[in-house]
Amino acid sequence: MPDDATRSRQTFLPHIDQLLKSLRITRERLSSRSKIAVDTRLLRALLQSLAAQAPFDQEFYLKANPDIAAAFRAGQIPDLHVHYIENGYFEGRACALPLVDEVFYAKSYPDIGVAISRGEISSATEHYAQSGAAEGRIPSEAMRAEIDRWAAALADDQTGRAPGAA
Repeated sequence: MPDDATRSRQTFLPHIDQLLKSLRITRERLSSRSKIAVDTRLLRALLQSLAAQAPFDQEFYLKANPDIAAAFRAGQIPDLHVHYIENGYFEGRACALPLVDEVFYAKSYPDIGVAISRGEISSATEHYAQSGAAEGRIPSEAMRAEIDRWAAALADDQTGRAPGAA
């Protein structure tokens, strides 16, 4: 049974029938590859639900975002996790130090291995946190299936690649 703190952080997800009604589609259409228009308020709410499920490290968030740390110290941001869910995610901020397999990453992306050996970046984790995640790079073999699943969902129908991917 979840404790009170866990219950207060649980994210509500509307029933699938409510979502489909709002999207004006059927379950059958949901299984197709057709495109639909989505109201931005609904999209934002769904993304916030996903962001709320991400592991959140308050110390990391403060260290990685000096502007947020200053606003937090000044009392302008009362709850850092809520800030991340409502704003930080949409600003492209990371909420926790990513788990990156240093050896796997450097071997999978030789350009990163070279940059680390030259001292241009300090680690694969640093690269992944700064730009690798946005580039769609895979941080570890353990994450490959999940990232591949998202890449397929994000793929452009024409190219088979995520929009913006090289």
